[in-house]
Amino acid sequence: MILITGGLGFLGCNLAKLLCDAGESVLLTSNRNVEIPPLIAPFLETNLKITPLDITSLEKVSQLIEKFGVKKIVHAAIRSEKGDTSLYQAMHVNITGTINVLEAAHRAGIHRVLFISSEAVYQGMTDTTPFKEEEKLFITSDRFIPGTKKAGEILCLMYGKEYGMEAASIRLTRLYGPLYKGIRNLPGLMVENAAKGKPINLENHDPSEAHDFIYIKDAVRALTLLLSAPRLRHRIYNLGFGKLTSIGEFADAIRKLLPEAEVHVGDGPGPLVSTKTPMDINACVDISRMRNETGFTPEYDPYRGVEHYINWARHGIYK
Repeated sequence: MILITGGLGFLGCNLAKLLCDAGESVLLTSNRNVEIPPLIAPFLETNLKITPLDITSLEKVSQLIEKFGVKKIVHAAIRSEKGDTSLYQAMHVNITGTINVLEAAHRAGIHRVLFISSEAVYQGMTDTTPFKEEEKLFITSDRFIPGTKKAGEILCLMYGKEYGMEAASIRLTRLYGPLYKGIRNLPGLMVENAAKGKPINLENHDPSEAHDFIYIKDAVRALTLLLSAPRLRHRIYNLGFGKLTSIGEFADAIRKLLPEAEVHVGDGPGPLVSTKTPMDINACVDISRMRNETGFTPEYDPYRGVEHYINWARHGIYK
């Protein structure tokens, strides 16, 4: 049984689908009442289970692992923003929750835990060459996600050293694809509007703004390779497309696939549509470690990713 915490999120449900398709038994947890995504609903009758979990309780995490016979864990549960809660409450989920998952895994003899980290840990670095896992990170973090992700990575390293666990941190870049509702999902907004025949008006947006975007199907395939590898030779892995993709490139792909689409992208950033934030980094990540160790190579370039996304948006085709 593979446990995915935060499993009803965008990454979790897509990973669950791929694992279930491969015949794996999967357990998803969530602390929210959300609609079951249609792509995983059919598996509820066979090899998929969903249960609520408060990861701030070590006892509850341990009981769940024992009850379902969990053998591997993907820890994706997170508060993405502090919101209107206190800093303590927000940290309690992201940091105490990670400690509890690692401790419960150790007590149960679980050897492999994948912690979903983020490219945001590279915040503050000004280099424009691809970031390698060995980079020395800035210890200061005035943002919620970079700070808690760095803390989570340190916890994984400590548990790995103390108990010999393969607790690996996966530094994920920007995702896009069907069902993603994140606030920094400009490619998704563009594709879904175009697929529905709605105009895309980004006149005040800089078409050269670029990030390391990875299509969801590539991201979850890479995670399955890490889960199934005989052993993990490292404790930190970058996971992205490995190249920068600009907003203009996404616009061009949409125009080629949907010639009738109205896509207008300007030449300057605007205050409402720009995705540039203090969390943004200025380079892609180096994925050679993932490639060399697991054989992973992204299959979805911007054109193919947009093509698959459009087929889903228009026809519900996800294969």
